[in-house]
Amino acid sequence: MKFLPGSANISDILSRLITQEDPAFDDSTDHFLFAVGEGPTAISLAEIKRETVTDETLTAVIKSLETGEWPVELYRYQAFKRELGTVEGIVIRDERIVLPLKLRARALEIAHRGHPGVVSMRRNLRERVWWPCMDNDVTNKIQECHGCAVVSRQNPPEPMIRTEMPERAWQQIGIDFFSAKEYATFLVIVDYFSRYLKVIEMKGTTASKTIQALESVFFEQSYPEAIRSDNGPPFASEEFTGYCASKNIRLIHTIPYWPQMNGLVERQNQGILRALRIAKATGADWRKAVQEYAYMYNTTPHTVTEKAPMELLTGRPVKDLLPSMITEPLSRRDEGVRDTDAMKKLKGKLYADEQRQAKPSDIEVGDSVMLRNYDTGKLEPKFQLERFTVVERSGSSVVVENAEGARYRRCVTHLKKWPETAQEPLEVPMPERLKSESSKPVTTNATKTAKAKRNTEAEVGEPSSKRPTRVTKMPARFNS
Repeated sequence: MKFLPGSANISDILSRLITQEDPAFDDSTDHFLFAVGEGPTAISLAEIKRETVTDETLTAVIKSLETGEWPVELYRYQAFKRELGTVEGIVIRDERIVLPLKLRARALEIAHRGHPGVVSMRRNLRERVWWPCMDNDVTNKIQECHGCAVVSRQNPPEPMIRTEMPERAWQQIGIDFFSAKEYATFLVIVDYFSRYLKVIEMKGTTASKTIQALESVFFEQSYPEAIRSDNGPPFASEEFTGYCASKNIRLIHTIPYWPQMNGLVERQNQGILRALRIAKATGADWRKAVQEYAYMYNTTPHTVTEKAPMELLTGRPVKDLLPSMITEPLSRRDEGVRDTDAMKKLKGKLYADEQRQAKPSDIEVGDSVMLRNYDTGKLEPKFQLERFTVVERSGSSVVVENAEGARYRRCVTHLKKWPETAQEPLEVPMPERLKSESSKPVTTNATKTAKAKRNTEAEVGEPSSKRPTRVTKMPARFNS
């Protein structure tokens, strides 16, 4: 080791700073970032014994076990009378402790540590304790847990609402953008009556470019009565909204994050994508591939209308490269397209509702709800932590409002009711037919006969039931 004087061993400035005392904590301006809680406390046998004495129901159960006479209001315990017993003032069912009412909420809190599911939580409690309707209390506890709610599954969808077929061609159209990064962005237009498809390559997706593309189509087909689109920036802009108003076109915006509302256009995006993939795999011209797909689709009979989209749009049979007698001028076209469309849509609706297990939602105006979280990620909760209130509902479309007054339009399938926390588990009410009966124990001839039979069996030394009898003792570790 070699000694160096201080003048040759200059320390950094931080080690020479004067130590300052931390300022005092100010409750009015400073806040705790985290609060550390102890969690639920353990339930001891002494506490169970003490609460059992003050519990009116369990006190009556102990008395009934001693006398053999069961009041009507104890019918939930009487059903298990052969399994019930007492050990040092504690009611047990076989090897499980029957908890008093005041301790059941704590038991549920203890069993819900780690946020287990319904099956795991029930299995945990059934191993140690019991009380009437315990499974229902477990289910309610999980439904009231906010943490479990935000990561729970989405509610089943509502029954499908099929779009009614317009009365004529080009009355209502649907539009949407489809982007293929390696090639281009396309404006997809579909007629809701004929299913006619039009695909336009776009140089930009601004409102002015969209209007310019639509004008080129409208000059050929005339202006429609309504346009259905999503809530993208070009379609939701003031410029596009003003354009539709100036042309007397009704603009219908779909529910955000619910593309099924414009499903006819969304389905075409899959076909265009498939054509582009085939063109890339085979080295073909992708522009020609998109054109050929659109032509093939427009000249092929549709699965629902059973007519080619171009035929329904133009009102004349389609002549293609293959010969057909339908192209003759005197051919009679089928006028039952609307009936066929309605029947096929209803058949598809019934099948889809059954496969998706659809059922109507019970969310109403005034309910507190959570919104689906659209951020992707394995650790992201499925629902947002913010509370919203339903202020308007029309079919599947719901308008919600948060505490700051901001409103959002969502599909009812993407909402879940806010979990409401109960104060404590309550006893399930007695059925009305039992309330009308007398609460006093009733001794009938059958009861007298059963008592006499038990006395006789006791005299001859035979067991009173088929179940094995045993002496129940407290475990040795609890004797200290």
